[in-house]
Amino acid sequence: MHARPYLILIMSFVSLFGHAHTANENDGYYKVEHTWKCDGKQCSIALNVSTALYDYYREGREHLAYRYKFNGGEIPPNYYGFMLSDHDRPVIRALADEFRCYVATEKQRVQLALTFVQSLPYAYDSDTKGVDEYLRYPIETLVDGCGDCEDKVALLAALLYEMNIDFVLLVFPEHLALGVRCDGVETSRYLLFRDKKYYFLETTMEGWQIGQIPETYYDAELEVVPIDTTPNLLIRGVWFESQPSFAFEKAVCNLEFDLHNQGPGKVTELWAHVRLIMKGSPNRVLAEQRYSLNDLAEGEARTEKLSLKSHIKENSVLEVELISAEASAESYSLELNYSKTIRY
Repeated sequence: MHARPYLILIMSFVSLFGHAHTANENDGYYKVEHTWKCDGKQCSIALNVSTALYDYYREGREHLAYRYKFNGGEIPPNYYGFMLSDHDRPVIRALADEFRCYVATEKQRVQLALTFVQSLPYAYDSDTKGVDEYLRYPIETLVDGCGDCEDKVALLAALLYEMNIDFVLLVFPEHLALGVRCDGVETSRYLLFRDKKYYFLETTMEGWQIGQIPETYYDAELEVVPIDTTPNLLIRGVWFESQPSFAFEKAVCNLEFDLHNQGPGKVTELWAHVRLIMKGSPNRVLAEQRYSLNDLAEGEARTEKLSLKSHIKENSVLEVELISAEASAESYSLELNYSKTIRY
């Protein structure tokens, strides 16, 4: 990956009015400056973001968790894969630490982070990126200084997570928002989820307070997604080859498959459990073996090549199960049709 970004951040209360955002590139960094208003006071930040880090998110999207809606039911949305991405933690954590230092209570911290994100102008992806749907990672939103609902929600979620503030993602058919657990909110409207009260956070425009809900979403269809930092590990491109086996001699089998860690975070202590089963009553296990695999960093894609010996029978089934204590991993099953050479 690219070198870790260095960050310089200053926050102050000044007597300016309105808000402004600039991001100028110089010597491998974007110097981002932003002012906004919170509780009648103007706030200002200045930070340096590595251009290499920004380019990683902008250009390496085929390896990242670029998922918002279901892709034909095949790949579920991995919301927190881009909201809580591993590589931008130093920048987001430093910004969140400044927010915590300058206000005393949890509610004030939520309000400061909320007004900061709200002050970034709302922008349609078609106008800024030339495509109908483009998910900005939090670093991209910081540098670009704008975004639509999912971009702003991703940035706010990243900040709240680093401030250890409990929240949930609120998924509407055409909108994203957050619900936050926060003391001292004066409203009778809240979401009760797992016996806890969560208050609505609207990021798209300035002026929406903690717990204030746009009427459009009073009775709208809603999915609540709690915080999940489990890496999402995909298995694709499974390829199997074997020569037929003799009655008393096992055949050498070759197995390949592609792994992709969508994040968030690294996958460690990863195992592949491979079984060859001959279907019947009952099923018969022809071969079974576990393989220890190397760690897989967030965004990394890799091809694994394994070999095993087994009898190969007609109507056999290959099963590949990925096992990790810290990852949500897929299993894969493949029907094997017996022939002189089996290729998939």
